[in-house]
Order: sequence, then structure tokens, then C-alpha cells
Amino acid sequence: MGRILLIGGSGAGKTSLKQMLLNEQVSYHKTQMLDFSHTFIDCPGEYLEIPRFYHVLIDASHRVSEIWALQDATKQRSFYPPKFSKVFRKPIIGIITKTDLPKANIKQATVFLNYAGIEEPFYSTSIMDEVGVAPLRKRLEELNELHNH
Repeated sequence: MGRILLIGGSGAGKTSLKQMLLNEQVSYHKTQMLDFSHTFIDCPGEYLEIPRFYHVLIDASHRVSEIWALQDATKQRSFYPPKFSKVFRKPIIGIITKTDLPKANIKQATVFLNYAGIEEPFYSTSIMDEVGVAPLRKRLEELNELHNH
């Protein structure tokens, strides 16, 4: 099974997305440290927000097949440094979260992910109404199939 590393700022929706994709009860709780499951490594947002923790993300990336970088569409700023995706030697996909909220600005979130060096297309998602979750489920299944052969 290929694991996926979830990165993004605090409150970007990493844990909620993971819970949704694993058919778990979606309930918010602050991730305090790396959370390893069979499928995901869920990182606290501070690991992206505080540069001295970048090495933890880079180290964790060696244990996964793919990296999912989340950007909250309601945030007016990004915590991704310029071309940050280039430090990883794994495929990295961009996921824009909270697209259903009134303050969501998908265009700005796209700019933030591009700034980080992440290439389009991006997945636009909403956990509340499950918009955009099906393609991520499919991607997860394909990753599982790839690693089971």
C-alpha cells in the first residue's frame, strides 16, 4: 500500500479529508504530531507554517508514494514557500478545500498552489457536501491497486 502525506496549513482540512476518505466519522480535532495510519501520514499545520519543521515534512515524504498539498480556499495567505514542492521527490497534487464557504476564493488558492510549484490540475473539494471527494477516492483506489501488484 502506498501511503499519502497530507500537508497544509493549520485548519486546511487535512484530518477531515482523511476521515472522509476512510469513511470515518468526520470530527475536528487538532493534529498535534505526525499521525500515521495505514493509508495516510497526517501532519500538523505548524510543520508547514514554521520553517524549522520543514525537515520533518521532507523526512516523512520518504515514507509515502504521493503528497497531497492542501490549500484552504478561505485563507488570504499561503504558508507554502516559493517552489516548495521541488524539495520532494514524490508526486505532489494540489487540493483546494472549503470551496463551499462564502469566503472561498478558488482563483487565489490556485495562485498559492502554483506559487509553491505544484502543477495543475487541482482538486477542488468540500467536505460538507462531499464535492470533489469522489475523484480523490478514485485516486486512492488506483494508488492501492498500483502497490498491491
